[in-house]
Amino acid sequence: MEFNVFKYVLILVRITTFIVVCPSFSIKGLPNQYKVGLSSILSWFIYMALPVMEPLNDLMVLGFLSIREALFGLALGYVTLLIFTALEIAGQLVDFQAGFSMAQTIDPSTGINAAHYGRFYYWMGICVFFLLDMHHVVISTLIRSFEYVPLGEITFVGLTTNAILRIFSNIFELAVNLAVPLVLVVLVIDVVLGIVSRTIPQINVLMLGMPIKAMASYIAMLLSISWYLNRIGSILSLIPEYLRGIMNLF
Repeated sequence: MEFNVFKYVLILVRITTFIVVCPSFSIKGLPNQYKVGLSSILSWFIYMALPVMEPLNDLMVLGFLSIREALFGLALGYVTLLIFTALEIAGQLVDFQAGFSMAQTIDPSTGINAAHYGRFYYWMGICVFFLLDMHHVVISTLIRSFEYVPLGEITFVGLTTNAILRIFSNIFELAVNLAVPLVLVVLVIDVVLGIVSRTIPQINVLMLGMPIKAMASYIAMLLSISWYLNRIGSILSLIPEYLRGIMNLF
C-alpha cells in the first residue's frame, strides 16, 4: 500500500492541535517530545484505519484543508478546555468570597495568576480526569471524530452565535453550581459577623472576618470533599457529550 503523505498530514494537524489545547495533554511540565510522539502515534493508527484518500497534487489545496483541520482540532480542544475552565471559575468565585483573591500567585503550569481554590479545583479535576479513565474516553471520541467529520469535509454552517452562547452559558452554569456550597458557607459567616458587629461594636470584625472565613471554607471543603469529587467527576463526564455537540456543528 502506497503511503499517502497528504492524508497523514491532515490527520496529524487535527490531532496535534487538539492535544496542544486540551489541558490534560498539554501540561507545561510534560516535554514537547511526548506531545509530538503522542500525536504522531495516534495519527498513524488513525491513518491505518481510515479508508484510502485521493492524493492531492496542489499544495495550496493541502494548505487550505490543513487550516480547516487545524480550526476543527482547536475547536475540539477548546471545548475540553472550557470544562476545566468551569472548575477554575468555580474556585475563583469561592476565592473572591473567602478573601483569597487578594493572594493570587503565578501558576507555572499555566503561566497565569491563580488563587487558592482556583488552582485546587483545577488540579483536583486533573486527578479525577485520569482516575476516571477519561483520557481514554477523550482519545476514543477524538478518533471517532473522523467518522463524524471526515477529512476535507469540514463546514462551518452550524457554528452560529446562538450555539456558541449556549456552550458558554452551560459552562458558567456548571461553575456556579459547583461553587454554591462554599459560597453559601462564607455568606452565612458574613451575615453572622454583621450581626456580631451590630450587637458588640467593640469587636473588630474586619480583623476577625478574614481568618474566620478562611477557616470556615477549609472545614466546609474537607467535610464535603467526597461530594466535590463526585460533582467534578460528573462535570468531566460531560466532555464526550460536548465534543459530539461541537462535531455536529461542523
